[in-house]
Amino acid sequence: MAEPTRNPLRVVIVGAGFCGLTAAIECHLRGMHAILIEAYSGPSSHGDLLDFVRNAGRVFESWADGKISRRLMAAGVNSAKHLEFYNAQNQLLRRDPWPQATDPDCVYAGHRGEMHRIVYEYAVEIGVDMRFGQRVAEYLDTDTERGVLLQSGEKILGEVVLACDGPRSLARAQLLHLPESRVNSGYAIFRAYFNITEEMRGLPAFGEMIQDGDDSVRFWVGRDMHGFIYTWNHGRDCAWVLTHLDDADIAETWSFPAKKVDVSSYLHSVHFPPIWHEVLQATPAERIIDYKLVWRDPIPTWLSSSKRCAVMGDAAHCHLPTSAQGACQAVEDAVTAAICLQKCGGDVAAGLQVFERMRFNRSHVIHQASILTRNVYHKNEWTPEMVRRFPDSLVIPFYPWITEFDVFANAEEHWERLLADVRSGKKGSLEGLALPAGGDYEAMRVGEGEGAVDGVARGDSDQLVRVQS
Repeated sequence: MAEPTRNPLRVVIVGAGFCGLTAAIECHLRGMHAILIEAYSGPSSHGDLLDFVRNAGRVFESWADGKISRRLMAAGVNSAKHLEFYNAQNQLLRRDPWPQATDPDCVYAGHRGEMHRIVYEYAVEIGVDMRFGQRVAEYLDTDTERGVLLQSGEKILGEVVLACDGPRSLARAQLLHLPESRVNSGYAIFRAYFNITEEMRGLPAFGEMIQDGDDSVRFWVGRDMHGFIYTWNHGRDCAWVLTHLDDADIAETWSFPAKKVDVSSYLHSVHFPPIWHEVLQATPAERIIDYKLVWRDPIPTWLSSSKRCAVMGDAAHCHLPTSAQGACQAVEDAVTAAICLQKCGGDVAAGLQVFERMRFNRSHVIHQASILTRNVYHKNEWTPEMVRRFPDSLVIPFYPWITEFDVFANAEEHWERLLADVRSGKKGSLEGLALPAGGDYEAMRVGEGEGAVDGVARGDSDQLVRVQS
């Protein structure tokens, strides 16, 4: 059994997304003094649909005797029976059980802003120290000061810093001394969320998806494009996302109001079916966002030179949405860091090195595979016959090695051995010292074409992406 943490260990956490909020909650529940700093003035109310499957969902289930889990379930797409896959010709390709239909306890999909509010309110309920509306000017990691300097001039210091500050992470530059590596992935997403009106219910194609008793989730795939439409909450809410080719330059901001005429042009270019045009016309114009997808290259370490500061979540591994795991991996990071800090007995540097070795390979493989999965979707001509030939290829990659992963049990199982490796100075690369990823994406193999999965995929930035276990 690890020695108890110094009471209380001060953990400075930057960024109140799902990674930062989860880290703050888990550290607080484990007896530490978590101080959460967020530039925005309050919890996020924006976004479309976000899902958490079992590997992250069991974390929410563990809080407050399941109360947070029940709140998330009530807010989500919880009465859909199937996820239906269609091609651009609107041919049904396959019908899979909707994850919540088979695992109702730990799988949640719903409006991103509403789910964020539920987690934020739990942090308030248990008394997490949160400082909203405070922007970090500088990270501090010296022999005498560890923490952050705010733009207001205030310093917030602690024994450890967890930087969950997203894909535009200041910590990557200041703590890890990495150059800017923001790369246009070559794709963007049109995304929208809105309330369904009675008039929309009368539309011939869209109206068929709107039902009082059941939620609906449908996926369409075409050449260099795929999209989801969701209806839920007894036919009152709708969200849709459309991933498409985009070569626009990535500036400091990459989220913009979208124009319906631009969305329509993309839909026509791939000949998407009438339901998409109906949904687009029904969507309030001000609710459509054009979000450029940014790719971040893998980084060689998540830790500062002192080993007392770490980047996590999107700051460490910025996933494309096609990983279907970006938010889940951020939650896994947060819980693992909290467990390691609790167990380290005040030896923060050792604790964070164990954290990194628990997380590095698993998150890396899933991160890299987001390009691979996108290419499987986009670089093949999907027909019912193609799906019959390769039934494991056109899927959301919810493999058991990913979704059945128990972050709590994993940390308990490997803590002592990895701590011994750290303290003995065991030599080797980080990849060799870290735990194996636990699996791969070989099941998505489709053959020898451009979209083939052969352990290696090539991203649009001509970067080689290796997928390994």
